[in-house]
Amino acid sequence: MNKKCKQCQETKDIYDFARTRDNYDKIKYLTVCRACKSLNMRAKRKVEKVIEVVLEQDPLEQAPDAFKDDPRAVNEIMYGKVTKRPTYLPSGSND
Repeated sequence: MNKKCKQCQETKDIYDFARTRDNYDKIKYLTVCRACKSLNMRAKRKVEKVIEVVLEQDPLEQAPDAFKDDPRAVNEIMYGKVTKRPTYLPSGSND
């Protein structure tokens, strides 16, 4: 018996597909062949490995004095002044 793989679109023998059993103990074959499934798992492991490397914490960044301000910036005084200017919309048409 032959079955078509959803990923590679090739018609292969039914035994090239992994099988499972449903709640009624009936055998069901997966829609992706074993070769495509192994390629998917390999790609997934590769991505997870990259994410794992990214999630490692940098010890310099986790130090208690990592993000202290520059000592010269402590003496600076910054007063913020906000001025509000109304938006002017011309009324009428200038044809």
